[in-house]
Formats: sequence, structure tokens, C-alpha cells
Amino acid sequence: MTFATPLALLAIPAVLILLAAYVWWRRRRPAAAVPFPDVDLVAMAAPPPRKRRFIPLVLAALALVGFAFALARPEVTRQVPREEATVMLAIDVSGSMAASDVEPYRLAAAQEAARIFADTVPRQFQVGLVAFSGEAAVLVPPTTDRLAFNRALQGLVADGATAFGDAVMASLDAIQRTQPGAETLRSARILLLSDGANTVGTLPEDAARRAKELGVPVFTVALGTQDGVLADGRRVPPDPEALAALAETTGGRTFESQDAGSVKQVYEDLGTFIGTREIQDEVTAWPAGIAALLLAFAGLAAWRVGPRLP
Repeated sequence: MTFATPLALLAIPAVLILLAAYVWWRRRRPAAAVPFPDVDLVAMAAPPPRKRRFIPLVLAALALVGFAFALARPEVTRQVPREEATVMLAIDVSGSMAASDVEPYRLAAAQEAARIFADTVPRQFQVGLVAFSGEAAVLVPPTTDRLAFNRALQGLVADGATAFGDAVMASLDAIQRTQPGAETLRSARILLLSDGANTVGTLPEDAARRAKELGVPVFTVALGTQDGVLADGRRVPPDPEALAALAETTGGRTFESQDAGSVKQVYEDLGTFIGTREIQDEVTAWPAGIAALLLAFAGLAAWRVGPRLP
């Protein structure tokens, strides 16, 4: 929770100090002597038991605290559906994606996860597809046509080297075509899945710098296990460090997935995350309403508990 005018909260300790000072003063004040008292009248006007007589005061103090809290204009963060977004999915199709350490094999798991993602985000979002191995190719520019996206996704084949720096640059170019002339790209994201280190093409740090300039966070998923091997016995462990550096530089997030279930969950969670945005919602009415109610109770308590004459 945050506050639009936090200085108003300084009134809260002031109220508590005044309450404590009043209670201290009441306890130290000597009782007044009444000459020739009317016993019946004194009994009727006598103060209630010590604990009860402070109820109106405590309720009034709490009401003042509530009003001070309301004056501070509290705000809470909540998620609301995003109205628009452009998302490019960049999927590694290098030869190492044929490794079977992720069932049925890495590329098949990535394809299923990408399909789940496209089904999770709102239908009005534009989703595109980049495939990369030794070079990157935009297979589907940003579109709301999920059938075209799924058809291109199903045709991916694992072969070649790894150039995820090129994949980021190709994704940025595709997004820029939907927002010509924009210095920063609005509501744009890149989701990049790979299982290896960048071996050819654009350096990842150069691609990350460009994405940051354009205001496009890159979310990365490192797929595979350290025991991953190809059919010819060659080991193909993932390189999560390089992908994490790319995400960190651009303001995105990084994930590691070692099985088909976890990569599906990551993409489903990302779909939900990207499909919403955070807003600051002022909730002043709640503390103000509670304070007003406490003040009314304080008045009622003073009438019921306070001394009364016939």
C-alpha cells in the first residue's frame, strides 16, 4: 500500500499522544468536593466504571486516526486487463532443440507451450512468431490470427546453430512495423525460448541494448537439463546465464524449465502476466467511511455511558 499524501499520517501519533495525555491527566486530577451533597443526585450523576467511561474517548480517537489515514489518500495496486499489446514469441530451432531430455523433445515442448500462451492472452493482442537457428526469420508478423500463428508453429524443425541476438533484433523490427515512427514501442513484449548459448550473429548485449532503448522487455526461458544429449551422443546443456543477462538488461524476467510441464506453466503464467497491467487505485473512501462510523459510535457511547441527570 502507498499514500498520495503521506505527511497526513503524522496526525496519527499526534492523536495517540493527546489521548494518552488526557488519560494521564484524568487519573492525576483530584476529585472535587461537594458541600452538603444530595446523595441521590450524586449517585445518579456518578461516573460509570473506570473502563466504560473511556469507551467514547477511545472510539473518537480511533475515528480521528481513520480520518488521518483517509487524508493520506491510501492507494493499492491491482491488476486489470490490458487493452492492447504486441507480443513476439522467438523460439530456438537450432539442432540442440532435438534433444529428448524434455519429453517428447525440446522443440515439441516449446511448440506446445507457445500454443498455450497464444490461447491464454486476450484475443485482441497481436502475437507474432520468430524462429531462429543460425539466423532469425519472422514467420508470422504480429497478428490476431491465431490459426496462422498455430500453423507456422507446427512447421518448426530443429536444425543449425543459435543466434538469439538476431532473434531479438528481428522481433523488434517486426514490432516497429506495427508502430511506425515510434521512438519507444508501446505495450510490446518479446518472449524468447532457447536452450543454448548465442554462437553466431548479433551479440546478445547489443540486442539487449536496442530492446532497452525501444522500451521492450525481453522474457527468457532456458529450456533443457545439463544432461541433455542428441542422438549422436553430443551433450547440449542449456545456457541460462546468457539468457538471464538479456532479460535483466531489458527489464524482463528469466525462467528455467527442465521438463515439459514446467515450460507450459511458465508460458501460461506469462500469458496471464502480460495480459494484465498494474494500476494504483485510491481507496480513501474505506477508511473515511469506517472513521465516520466510529465517530457515530463514539457519540452513541457518550450518550449511553456518560453521566445523565433526570
